[in-house]
Amino acid sequence: MKTLKNKLILSYSIISIFIIVAVAWIINLSIDKFFESFAINNRNQQIVRIMEQIDAQYKPQAGNYNIDGLEIIGNAALQNGIIMHMQTVNNEIDWDVRQHKEQECLMLIQHADMNMHSRYPNFQGGYTEEKYDLKNNNSVIGSVTFGFYGPYSLNAEELALMGGLNRVILVMGGAFIVLSVIVGVIMARHITRPIAGVIDTAQDIAKGSYGVHTYLVSSPTETANLVNAINKMSSALEREEQQKRQISSDVAHELRTPLSNLQSHMEAMIDGIWKPTKPRLVSCHAEIVRLNDIVEHLQELYLIENKKTELRFEHVDFSAVISSVLQDFELIAKEKNIRISKQVSQGSMVFADSQRLTQGVINLISNAVKYTPAGGKIVVRFQEKDAYSLISVRDTGCGIPEEDLPHIFERFYRVDKSRNHATGGMGIGLAITKAIVDAHAGLLRVNSEVDKGTKFTICLPRFEAAGLYSESP
Repeated sequence: MKTLKNKLILSYSIISIFIIVAVAWIINLSIDKFFESFAINNRNQQIVRIMEQIDAQYKPQAGNYNIDGLEIIGNAALQNGIIMHMQTVNNEIDWDVRQHKEQECLMLIQHADMNMHSRYPNFQGGYTEEKYDLKNNNSVIGSVTFGFYGPYSLNAEELALMGGLNRVILVMGGAFIVLSVIVGVIMARHITRPIAGVIDTAQDIAKGSYGVHTYLVSSPTETANLVNAINKMSSALEREEQQKRQISSDVAHELRTPLSNLQSHMEAMIDGIWKPTKPRLVSCHAEIVRLNDIVEHLQELYLIENKKTELRFEHVDFSAVISSVLQDFELIAKEKNIRISKQVSQGSMVFADSQRLTQGVINLISNAVKYTPAGGKIVVRFQEKDAYSLISVRDTGCGIPEEDLPHIFERFYRVDKSRNHATGGMGIGLAITKAIVDAHAGLLRVNSEVDKGTKFTICLPRFEAAGLYSESP
């Protein structure tokens, strides 16, 4: 079964085995090179010592060498794998260890050849000679030829030591391979255990069980991020599902009343209970208009929240925008004896979608007018702070209770449940305004105190790239 766990174990094991084999091969090669260098250096040092011993056997008075001493030196050299042959220029001395121990010399070469080929079957070696001059007072008086198995040879003890080291490396390599497999299994379990939990959570989500979570004790950062992402997605889906249910309930509630009124009025007129008088037809028409407004506002909110409508960012003269907006509220403000003032300098520029920004400001001012009693006042202010443009609408209305503040941007939410549709609106305006501000990568804040008033503040980035700010002002 090609599970992630098995793949991780297999991959880790293959990589570990490859590394261990490579390291073992390098170590083995290093050992061979070390012993090769050791054997060559040792032989060269032996030859140097033999030459010094031969020089010590020279008798200047007699002008010749001590034959007995040479014989001792030659026999000692043979024991160390070196075959010595010495000859003077005048041929007074012609000493060759092969003349005395020919059989031992043959056995020496054969034994060395057998040892080397037992270790290295393809070893290219054989009998080799090196010749050195004998000098006295810078005059060549003879030569010494050293024969040996070359380019190098190892004795039985050295080969046994190399074999022992290789066995140790083999055992350690095998132990590391087993250990790596065990570690691979443990690591695979550690990695895949939270993933299995994620799979279970994802399957539960697929079945409609939103809000389920996977919990971790400890795991790699990537796995922890995956689990956190799944948990956040689960929570988001749960909130979205709850929101859908709430929206469905709210829409049904908002549509039920006008539809019921229309149905009862139409049935009464059809049955002849009521005459289709103009006032009754006007009432029916008003309900139809309200139904249409609800549908249009919901459609607009959907388009903005789901980025189905493209914002056209430009530099907008907010002073001109607010002047035009306040003209629309001039009559109703006069009727309610509400004073609306603006604190906006000429040429105050904001980077936004002019149409959507205007719509959002209208919603805030309309809301302020509805909840501000006669004799109150409304102040619209524009200011720049750091990298933000701040648009505030402050009223002296009834205020919003603290427990209602977290919900005022929800669809169809009304602070005063007793208000009717004529006085309290549909409860969608603030939701639309917040969606517009969010689409501008801005922030909509509210400060309110009961019986003193409410202040809404729109915070928009001043630079020409909505969505890039990191902190709210």
